Amino acid sequence: MTIPCNCLPEGDTLADLIRRNCAIGFDLRFCRSVAVSADDRDTITCDPPEAEFATLYALTDLGEAIAIHDVELSCVGVDEVAATARAIFIAIVNARRDPPDAAQRHEAEQVAITDHDRIE
Repeated sequence: MTIPCNCLPEGDTLADLIRRNCAIGFDLRFCRSVAVSADDRDTITCDPPEAEFATLYALTDLGEAIAIHDVELSCVGVDEVAATARAIFIAIVNARRDPPDAAQRHEAEQVAITDHDRIE
């Protein structure tokens, strides 16, 4: 089953992101909107009973948290969280079997820095 991770850059796969960024774990954060207008996307982390959605993050060996997937909290959303968490775990285990070497990681970092099509 392929998980449609809605926070990944277009064309990127979960396995590629996990391997390239040397993910060592993942985190689930419960969030709610604090937007004051329709165009505002401000959110805060909160306790689960106050949450409107959850975000799964990959945690890298450099201490970064990379957003993987946002999920609305509903009965279907709970299943989606579980499936996405499982997919992240499997991708981390598989990436450890064939980790990128230092040269591959440096090249990926340089491409990310110099990629002119990238939106900040």
